Amino acid sequence: MESNVIDFRTKEHKRAEFKEKIHSKLQSGKEWFERNKEVVITLTPVVIGSVATITKVVGKHINLHKEESVKNLYCYDRSLGHYWRLRRELTNAEWLEIDRRKKNGERLADILEELKVLK
Repeated sequence: MESNVIDFRTKEHKRAEFKEKIHSKLQSGKEWFERNKEVVITLTPVVIGSVATITKVVGKHINLHKEESVKNLYCYDRSLGHYWRLRRELTNAEWLEIDRRKKNGERLADILEELKVLK
């Protein structure tokens, strides 16, 4: 038979160890800053500028991706002023068929329902 070793340390003991580790890391960080003040002063503007630029670029990318996913999964009906939610992105052939049928006077809702792409 295998005997499982169970750690009976309390939460308070674990919390105290964690606080001690954090305190030691902070202390070593403070000491490093004190020893390398010139480097920190020189690099701080560069680091802050880089972080700001990266944040801006990533934010724009995320917003663009959200816009594209909304654009591809919803279809706007101008006659009703309503968005129709789609199950999937429409293919080029389906868009061409929708355009052709709309020119013939059919409603977008009826076309999408017949194509079975409405969610």
